Amino acid sequence: MFQCLHSLPTKYNIMTGRNMNVYFREETYSKIKSLISSREISRFINEAVEEKLKQKQQQQKEELSQKLIKGYQTRTKSKKIQEMLQNYGEISWEDLSSELNKREKKNES
Repeated sequence: MFQCLHSLPTKYNIMTGRNMNVYFREETYSKIKSLISSREISRFINEAVEEKLKQKQQQQKEELSQKLIKGYQTRTKSKKIQEMLQNYGEISWEDLSSELNKREKKNES
């Protein structure tokens, strides 16, 4: 007698999901009503939201990627500084002072 929606042939292209009330500015609502048939509004809005969500996800991936790159660069710099400090720790202050004086004279030339 009654058929379950899931057993209907796919040619009906029925979307399964949830209903929700959404507030649109009057101008936006008028544009939707004038451009999209009433039978296609749900699909249109769903596709628009999906597209916006994909953009947002891509943006978040790019932001995460940039954070990871900066973190890696900071860590690399920190390792270089640690190695440099370790090397300087192995030489005496007199050696360090003479090395710095040599570099200053070299830069002045």
